[in-house]
Amino acid sequence: MDTATTSASAAGPVRVTRRDAVLHIELNRPEARNPLGPDTVAALDAAVREGGADDAVRVLLFTASGDAFSAGGNLANMQDRLGAPPGSDGRDPIAAGNRLYGDFLARLCASPKVSVAVVQGHAMGGGAGLICACDISVGLAGARYGFPEAAIGLVPGQILPFVVARIGVPAARRLILTGQRIDGIEAHRIGLIDYLAHDAAELADRTSALLSGVLGCGPSASIETKRLLRQVAQPQAGAALASYLDEAAGVFAHQMRTEAVEGVAASRARRKPQWAVPAPRLTH
Repeated sequence: MDTATTSASAAGPVRVTRRDAVLHIELNRPEARNPLGPDTVAALDAAVREGGADDAVRVLLFTASGDAFSAGGNLANMQDRLGAPPGSDGRDPIAAGNRLYGDFLARLCASPKVSVAVVQGHAMGGGAGLICACDISVGLAGARYGFPEAAIGLVPGQILPFVVARIGVPAARRLILTGQRIDGIEAHRIGLIDYLAHDAAELADRTSALLSGVLGCGPSASIETKRLLRQVAQPQAGAALASYLDEAAGVFAHQMRTEAVEGVAASRARRKPQWAVPAPRLTH
């Protein structure tokens, strides 16, 4: 693929480049570990819409610049978010903002184009959720994955349907309710990552082979297969998914205003939150 057009500034949070049939969507804030703030989510959503509307595009390829794939949601402006007034509809602005990520993931899942995530570094929270929402993923063995929301008093409600659809309820329950981080080898074992690479060269080779495989399939066959897969593999879709994501956004906002105040403060101070108590040592 030697022809390319760029549709976003290299200085923006997301860099979008089309190379023939592949729309390359690159998270582009490496200095902050590619956080998923409102500007980034809006740019990701616009890129997915762009790819979906372009008949020449057959693959949405997600990558990230820097050492991390994505640190997840951006809590750097937490105090500003807590102080923001309700919207004109009276809705909590935190809930409204959180809900936008669920909209994006639902749109990505519903896209007729095949989505591929290439994971070169750590993916946490919403970053891991983005991987789960993609059709196929390949990642480095040394990357780390996890869902740290509950450990700081939050709930990963917007990504939960997509996480469960990819790795199942038992694995989702275990990772989210313990805050455990896992490496790429374990992520591959449980199905969070489809293909594993042990260095950058192997990651590039596996990505090229994966793209060749996808682009070797009939375009209409791929679109129709994705449509049918959504019917059999995603029982929670359409109005049911929208209702769930609305409720989850409200739960997120409540947690942000209660437990997460302490949880985020503790994380920044590198201490245990007040609710963390010592685990008893079990003896026989």
